This record gives sequence, structure tokens and C-alpha cells, in this order.
Amino acid sequence: IPATVLLREIRERGYTGSVTILKEFIRPIKHKKLTKLTERFETEPGRQAQVDWGECGLIDVQGVRRKLYVFVFLLGFSRMLFVKFTTSTRRHVLQQCLQEAFQRLGIPEELLLDNMKQAVEAHTKEGVRYAREFLDFCEHYDVLPVATPPYWPRSKGKVERGVSYVKHSFLEGRSFTDVADLNRQAQHWVEAVANLRVHGTTGRVPAEAYLQERLRLRAYETAPRFDTRPAELRKVLLEAHVRFENVFYSVDPLAAGHSVLIKAAGEAVGDLIEVFLGEKLVATHRRAPRGTLRVTLPEHERRIRALSRAQGALSRGRQVQYTQQLPSQGLGAASPEVQTRSLELYEALLSAESLS
Repeated sequence: IPATVLLREIRERGYTGSVTILKEFIRPIKHKKLTKLTERFETEPGRQAQVDWGECGLIDVQGVRRKLYVFVFLLGFSRMLFVKFTTSTRRHVLQQCLQEAFQRLGIPEELLLDNMKQAVEAHTKEGVRYAREFLDFCEHYDVLPVATPPYWPRSKGKVERGVSYVKHSFLEGRSFTDVADLNRQAQHWVEAVANLRVHGTTGRVPAEAYLQERLRLRAYETAPRFDTRPAELRKVLLEAHVRFENVFYSVDPLAAGHSVLIKAAGEAVGDLIEVFLGEKLVATHRRAPRGTLRVTLPEHERRIRALSRAQGALSRGRQVQYTQQLPSQGLGAASPEVQTRSLELYEALLSAESLS
């Protein structure tokens, strides 16, 4: 309870002193209480994993300076580490990191995390309000999210020490070509060094303690894979291209003029991009390099041209004017002149009608 709140209460009971005297009086009591509350505690095998992000400076990504982050996942009992470097901490990146950690180490009963905005929206009188997408992810894997109280960093001290350990024992002074190379090196370091050392607090080797803990962790394969990709709604242009992050990507002409969902697997060049019209997949692309204006797949280009020709022919066919020579005298009318078309044109018209 804050000293200001206590001050109001005891003034109602006759206290006439200042808040400074009160603070000096309660300081040793508060210190003793906080020390007891934040003593190190051990969790039983399989119960809890702690997760956290750490900032690691800047990195050049395809000519652009980006922030470098490290995601750390630590099993509370064995102290087994999972480490992943990223250039984003967005919600879908967090979920992808958690998913990979589950796949490598197993699924605990609960996740202890701080008030990261990707997961926690607010602390209210009724409890913690989690982000809907993050809660969906946790419910999918049947894991309980546990958000620490605000301004209470020591409640997840295990993983915070883990972040510091990764920064100083692995990252400091290390050379790498890109984020993928850094993650390959990190995985080797975790397997060959971090998880094979004698842990300073537990006195055990994490990999050996993990042999006991993994029996209490649920296997990743027990649940279907959760689609962590963010979905963005876009409208397809009539020319069968959709704009995504300043690049126009081609789609099946069937989707022209309709709204589609775009799901991107990552943010790096070459990462998969899929476009859906309802449940139907209408385009699959690889993320284009920065500065690209338009990407058109050959199969889409053929269908777009065929459709354009067919619709043009259909339009012209509807506007055909039949000419008729009127008789100058009596009933001697000449037969009307009728435009003739090839069978190929009729096939194109039928194809265009089926696409529309």
C-alpha cells in the first residue's frame, strides 16, 4: 500500500505527522516484506516457462538500419534456453517464436511474461485483459498466460538473467552476415554451451535436468499448427493486381474487383505471401525486394491477357450492327448482311463468361 494511502487512513485515526516520517517508519517493514515476496522460487517440472525480449542495438538489413531484438524462452525447472533473434517484436513474430520454442522444447502449463503490448492490453480491477489474438494462440495450445504485475520486474528474474546471459556470453563481439546466420550461430551456442553448462543458481546442467522435465511437457505435435500469420484485407484492382506494402502482386483474374485476405509468413525478401478469396488460394508470391513496383506471375499474365481479349471480343460482339439493304421498289428486298465469326472466338467468349 503506498504511503500516501496509509497517510489518509491514519490521519483519520489522529495521526498529525508528515508523510516523510511515515515513509521512514515503514521503509524497513516494506523492505523486509518485499525481500520475502521476491525470494527465488522453483517451479516443478513442466509447469512454467518465462519469456522476454531484449534489445540488441541496430543491424543493417538490405541497406536499411533495423533494430535487433532477442527473444528468450526459459523453462523454469531445468533452465533450458531457446533463443531467437528478430528485427521485429510484433504479435505474429512473438507467436512464431513461441511456436518454435514449443516445437523444440515442449509446451508448459503456463507462460510467465511481462506487460508486453503484443500480449497484454491492460490491467483492470477485474484482472488482466489480454490481446484477443494472443489469447486465441494460448487457448489453441492450452497454455495459461500469466502477466506479471506492473513495475515488478523481479517476478520473472530467471528469464531476465537469461537475456543478460545471451547478450554478454554470446552476442558481445560476435560477427555474422545476417539475421539468419546469427540465428544459426545462436542455436549452436545454445546446444553446445548454454544448455550444457552448470547453471550458477541450480547447480545442475540444464540439458540433464531437462530429461526429467520433458516428461511433464506436452509434445508440440499434440495440437495442430496455429496460423500465426497476420491477415490484411485488401481490394483487388480490376487489372487483377493487389497492393501489399507498396508492391502490386498479381492474382487470379477471378479475384478482380473483390476483397481478399493477404497472409505473409515473414518480413524478409523471399518470404511466402499467400492471397485468399474466401477459402480459395488465388495467388502465391515471394516477398519482393525493396523498390519493386509490380510482380506478375506468368500464369496470371496469360489468364489476364486471355480474359482481356475475350471480354473485348464479347463487347464488340454485343455492338455489332447488322446492315440491311432496303428495296427501292416493291418486295424485292435484299437479304441482310450478317457478320461471321470463327469457332475460336465463340470458345473465348464462353471462357470469358465462365470467368465472370
